[in-house]
Amino acid sequence: MNKLTLLLPALLLAACATPKVAVNPRSDFSAVKRVAVLSFSGAKGDLAADLMTQSLLEHGADVVERQRLDAVMREQSLSSSSAFDPSTAKQLGRLLGVDALFVGTVAESTPQSSYIVSQSENPRITTITPVSGGTVYSEGSVMGMPNSQLLSTTANVSLLSRMVDVQTGSIMWSASMSYEGFDIPSAMTGITDAFIRSLSPIWPGLYKVK
Repeated sequence: MNKLTLLLPALLLAACATPKVAVNPRSDFSAVKRVAVLSFSGAKGDLAADLMTQSLLEHGADVVERQRLDAVMREQSLSSSSAFDPSTAKQLGRLLGVDALFVGTVAESTPQSSYIVSQSENPRITTITPVSGGTVYSEGSVMGMPNSQLLSTTANVSLLSRMVDVQTGSIMWSASMSYEGFDIPSAMTGITDAFIRSLSPIWPGLYKVK
């Protein structure tokens, strides 16, 4: 079996992947009417927060515009990491009119890469740059380079996110997940969509996701 034939099963497994989720049984999700998404820590953290915001909006959540959130954070000299402090969370809740905050971390972000594999006839030698970290698939032969093929790896992303009650600073919900996609945005979207699906059964503020 060649590497190309391994691609479809791998992508199907990724599509069926689910996040690891923990829920605080004392949390009242029915009281959460409006939320804000803080920038995630780590590389591509702003992108992850934007995509989390997009996923929330697509499933019916009332979300504060991120530019408004960033402006308030700068005005108050606050950082995303301070959102767990009860006084800070309550301050943001009052200023933004939100009931909960989403914070997160980009634990891993490996972009898609491409490699050329060449084979000489005499002597018969195959030259390939080692590939690691993602599923490998073929994009076909390389024009103008006989006996060569272009191989690519998928992008890999790992995200962690938490929903924080602004009144108490307590964590209401927490999730983590790793995912492969053709690029970093598609991998992150796969994760943020899965995060929201995990919240749909317990948070009345969302549309029920099938």
